[in-house]
Amino acid sequence: MTRRIGGLTAIVALMLMGADAGGDMMFMSLFDGKTLSGWVPDHTDRFSVRNEVIFGDGGIGWLRSAKAYKNFEFQVEYRALQKGADSGIFFRSSLEGSTQEPFWPARCYHLQVADADNNLMIFGLGTPPPTFDRKAEVLKEVMKGPGEWQKIVLKVTSKRAEVSLNGKLVTVTDAINLAEGYLGLQGENGQFEWRELKIKELPAMP
Repeated sequence: MTRRIGGLTAIVALMLMGADAGGDMMFMSLFDGKTLSGWVPDHTDRFSVRNEVIFGDGGIGWLRSAKAYKNFEFQVEYRALQKGADSGIFFRSSLEGSTQEPFWPARCYHLQVADADNNLMIFGLGTPPPTFDRKAEVLKEVMKGPGEWQKIVLKVTSKRAEVSLNGKLVTVTDAINLAEGYLGLQGENGQFEWRELKIKELPAMP
């Protein structure tokens, strides 16, 4: 009887491991830890790989994904290396860029990523800024300081975008009107590190 229970326990454990592995397999890694393969520097030479992370050294321009995405869940870990450092994540970005500094996308949405109170606001570049609901008290509760790793989950489906930080939903909007575009890491003020970049493509909302 004991041997039978032990066998059943092992089977259940293997099933659970398979479910976890299957879920993780739905995500595609966007960073191999060694190179910027799959990314395209646009008007910047300030992104590089060191110690198995993407290092952003401020400046202008952006680091663009090689592929465009429509509906997706993007996960990334980041840390600001200085107090007040300011960067961002571009999404549904045009391939066309601005012809003037700071040479960011001509059209996109900009998720603010900063060691500041405006963290996780959503702006529009070349398109009307979306109205959004941002839970400032939740942000204050979960946001960490410079030098500490934090995790962003950005989920975009049809006109809706949801942004979570360290496991808590912070920002929501239903005013995303650009239909498709590239992902990007922004070059701006201060130094950032990025790791564990991965994406899962999603069906459109009904």
